[in-house]
Amino acid sequence: MRAEQRKGSAEASGAPLVVRDPAMRPAGELLRGPALTCTPETTAREAAELMTLHGRRHVVIPLGGGTHGIFTDGDLRRRVVAAGLGTHTPVSAVMTSPARTVPADRLGADALMDMLERGVRHLPVLSSTGDLLGVLEDADLVATATRSGFLLRAAVARAADPDALVAATARVPELVLGLWRARVAPLDVSAILSVVVDAAAARALHLETGAARSGRTPFTWLTLGSVARRESMPGSDIDSALVWADDAQRPDSDTELRATAARVHRLLDRCGFPSDEKGATAARPRFARSTRAWMGAVDQWVADPYEDKGILMISLLADSRVAWGDDGLDLSAPVSARARANPAAMALLLREAVVDKVRIHSLRQILTRRTDSVNVKSQGVMPIVNIARWAGMAAGQVGGSTPARLQAAAGAELLPADDARILTESFDVLQQIRLRHQCEQLEQGLPIGDEITIASLTPLYRSLLAGAVREIAGVQRKLAYTGPGT
Repeated sequence: MRAEQRKGSAEASGAPLVVRDPAMRPAGELLRGPALTCTPETTAREAAELMTLHGRRHVVIPLGGGTHGIFTDGDLRRRVVAAGLGTHTPVSAVMTSPARTVPADRLGADALMDMLERGVRHLPVLSSTGDLLGVLEDADLVATATRSGFLLRAAVARAADPDALVAATARVPELVLGLWRARVAPLDVSAILSVVVDAAAARALHLETGAARSGRTPFTWLTLGSVARRESMPGSDIDSALVWADDAQRPDSDTELRATAARVHRLLDRCGFPSDEKGATAARPRFARSTRAWMGAVDQWVADPYEDKGILMISLLADSRVAWGDDGLDLSAPVSARARANPAAMALLLREAVVDKVRIHSLRQILTRRTDSVNVKSQGVMPIVNIARWAGMAAGQVGGSTPARLQAAAGAELLPADDARILTESFDVLQQIRLRHQCEQLEQGLPIGDEITIASLTPLYRSLLAGAVREIAGVQRKLAYTGPGT
């Protein structure tokens, strides 16, 4: 996101940011209790009595085969009372079926956007095995501090033309600054920004192709990197890839698809979301392939990770997430599974995650002298991201944020719980420092980056940075010498 001139000064203190927004947590963590259920034969009157008895505004109807119906108090008013039907009408005749559902690990912000896009206020939440866990309501998700973020997301999704999209995303810098000033946790700010970036990409794709996100699309757009992990910062660029089904009936040639991707990236660039400067974009042949071509390349990279930048490509695809198109063409899961099945490839991924200890050592020397600058992303954040990616893949965690991967690794005993906690806390500290630095650059109209002069840090942040560096280096040494699970 490019810098714009901003007036005023940051209302930031040296204390860590701690405001945690519910919409930035997984849907499964936001449930108030088990779902209220009934059978399809239950009458509307009985369903209403059930809702009143339990203080609910909805009842879920299991239909078999993994599908559900839902009957709400709104359905009672509109479909029964207003329609003049008797209260002995079975709910199967007046329920919404099949009900839209959401997986338990879906980000609350995304679930809220699903509600806005589909015009519903309740989403049954399912476990990874398809079990009904509860029902999420829109009121469970919107907190005062982040309401503007969801309003902006909705405005981006409704943009009627490219100029309208550019105008909507022009409000992103003020959104980020507002969240930061409101002391919203940095991980939540990153997640909200990532949601908006994905929404902009989806809308740009719709404007360029005429296809809707949930309809039949000529290809699937994958978000890569920090946006895919929901860890985007104001200075982050946009990585992407294309994938299409092998049997897809498309009038477009591969060249035309890449040309479409290039136009999308040019529009996103106008929106203040620049393309990856190293060229990891869907406009390049390397990042635009059919499913069969992708899987063939992945097999080669797993077999020889040092050939053809295999380790880098495996890492990029392991972080990928479908932002537009067919969810069934996700590459993160099959890439992670192929890598996990090859112990040699996983060992090399671990090695790559811990070799940065020399760079960390240099950073410690800089902190001791307090006379130079550091790149907090490359010298602090990325070592944690790389460890978490390896650990998450080894634990069978598909995609997800860096903290989620570390938690999964601890649960699978690939990382000691204390090490996972240390890395998570260090990641949070480093993201705080990055966000503070980049928001100050935003306010001053300066180019946004991760290079920070040590002397510009407050004593507290200097101490937090030094502590995080020390802890990261310690975990790296343990992994390098003794391996996982120790």
